[in-house]
This record gives sequence, structure tokens and C-alpha cells, in this order.
Amino acid sequence: MTPHTTAQAAPARTGRAAVLAAFLWSLTAVPIGLWQLLDPEGGPFGHELYEPTFTLPDGVPGWAAPAGLIAAGAVGVLAARARPRLWPLTAVYAVVFGMLVSTMSPIAFAGYVCAFLMPAVIVAAPVLLVRSKVGRIITGAAIAGLFLGLGAVGVVDYPAVGDFLTMLGGRLAEIGTFMAVQVWVVAGGGIWAALTLHLLLQGREGRPTPRWLTPPSAARWGRAASWIAFACALPYGLTRMTWLTPWAWMGGPLGEEIDTATRVWGLLLGFAALGGGVLCLGMTRKWGERWPFWVPVLKGRPVAPMVAIIPATVMAALFTFVAVPFVVMAIRQDGQDLIWAFPFYVWGPALGAATLAYAVRRGVVTPR
Repeated sequence: MTPHTTAQAAPARTGRAAVLAAFLWSLTAVPIGLWQLLDPEGGPFGHELYEPTFTLPDGVPGWAAPAGLIAAGAVGVLAARARPRLWPLTAVYAVVFGMLVSTMSPIAFAGYVCAFLMPAVIVAAPVLLVRSKVGRIITGAAIAGLFLGLGAVGVVDYPAVGDFLTMLGGRLAEIGTFMAVQVWVVAGGGIWAALTLHLLLQGREGRPTPRWLTPPSAARWGRAASWIAFACALPYGLTRMTWLTPWAWMGGPLGEEIDTATRVWGLLLGFAALGGGVLCLGMTRKWGERWPFWVPVLKGRPVAPMVAIIPATVMAALFTFVAVPFVVMAIRQDGQDLIWAFPFYVWGPALGAATLAYAVRRGVVTPR
């Protein structure tokens, strides 16, 4: 297969994947809607943690929302195969499920998952950054010795850590179904947005490629978008870093109001945000196209485009869609300072633009 053939095949595969995903998502909407219709209290939208961003007027019967979901699934099965001129229909699906039906639960869940993984990242980073194998072994042994010593002197209570992990696992099991459906809602918004983009590009078949979608132009505006996305991670990440000092601040001085466990979680969330911001820059840096030296086995090899595009697209969609529920929540709770601390309304679109530019430069997205 020639490089030209490969470049042509990549967008076609991406388009087929979007169509298939929209079709399968629509199929699952029917049983989920039936579940909620037949069991309003025990259904996924009747869970105690479910806080809808927007509620229906009191006069609307309770069965209307699940019936609407069933209808949306039935229509979506057909809309998944829509022609390019019907892209407004798929765009409506993206907006409704991504911004109006979605809640804050998925972004909260994603944030805590990233924070939970940060200790492993922090421990592994010094080992990976050492170039020689011997140096990595020595660094790894030193880190292991440090943690054993911290446990021996009681600085780290490993039995308590085990109890915490057990408790966390039990809690995740309790809310697993609810969270899965919330993620499914946001995923639907992302899937329909991807299908809309595919239809818009497909509708350009036979037309000349607009200048802004050429690789050189995409490189320029993609670079600006990636730096904007990076900047959006700074307010929250740097604010959390103040928790390393006696002057902890989050929308105002906190003083001694936070205990050690809360402080640690806050710092991990802050590190996760800053790490995500750095990854945004990968859309335009060399290490976004070729694995850097500190990646075992893969170092020096080309990065498969989808390795970067898939997670970046997921996060861009999540940030964009959660912007509306987040702003609504902040206003309801009189927490307007959160609106600037979490600029999802800029971060999501900027990361999405940077990802699109990356996909254009790597030949995954092209107007046809």
C-alpha cells in the first residue's frame, strides 16, 4: 500500500467508525430508555447522585423523558447513516446529549481517576527520565527504598492505604451502573459530534480544499490552539499548588480549613490538571509525532496518529460538553470563581481545534 493510498484510507476508516459508533449508541439508547420508563426510581436517571443540569417543567409527565430517549434511539439508528446534507440533525444530537442531558458526574469521575494515577506517574517519572538502563535500575531501587523507609517509620500507613483502596473499590461498585450511563450520555454527544464533522467533510467532495484545512495552515492555527489549551490548565493547577504552602487558596484563602487527606487529593488533582495541560502541547511538538527517549521500547519510533487523537478527542469532547453543566452548577452554588478556575468553555474547543489540526497534519482528517 502506497503512502497516498494510506492517507486516503485513514479518513474513510474514521468515517466508518463514526457511523458504526452512532448506530451502536442509538441501539443502546432504546433499552436504557425502557429501563428508566419501567423503573423510574431504580433506573439510571433516578439515582441519588443524579443531578440534572436542566429539568423539564412540572407539567410534563415523568414518562416523557425516557420515552423521548427511546424515540431518539430509534431515530438515531437511521440518522447514523445520514447523508451529508442532514448534518444539522446529527449536530442536534451532539448538542442535546453532550450539553443538555449530560451532568458533572463524568468530569468529576475523570478528574479523580487521573488524580488516583498521579502517584504512579510521579514515582515512574524519575526512572523513565534517566537515559541509561543502569541508572534506571539504581533510581528505581532508591525510590523503592524510600517508600519502604517511609512505611517503616510510620510516615506512610500502608494498611490504611489498603483500607482506603478497599473502600474506594466498594464505592465504585455501588455507583458503577449510574456512572456508566452518565459516561454513555457524554460519549453519545462526542460520537454524534464526530459524525457531524465527518458529514461536513464528506459534503465537500469534489470541492477544492479550503486553505485553512491544508497541513501548513493547520500547523499554524493548531499551534495557537494547543497553547491556549495549555493555558486553560494553569488557573486550576497553579491554584491547587498553593496547597503546598501555608497559604492554601481556592476561590479565597482556606487557612487551616482543609485536613491532610483533602490537601493531598487537591494536590493530586492539581498535578493532573497541569499534566493534562502539558499533554495539550503534544499536538504540535515533536514528541507528539515520535516517541521520546524516556518511553521504553517505543522510543524513537513514529507515534501512531490515533494514539494521540483518540484520548485528545475524548478529553476535548468531555471538556466542551461539561462546560454548560459546570457553569450552571457554579451559578446555582454561587461559585462564580469556579467559572474562571475551570475554563472548560475555552479549554475544550481549543483542545478540539488542536486535535483537528494534528489530525489534518497526520492525514487522518481531510476534506474530500
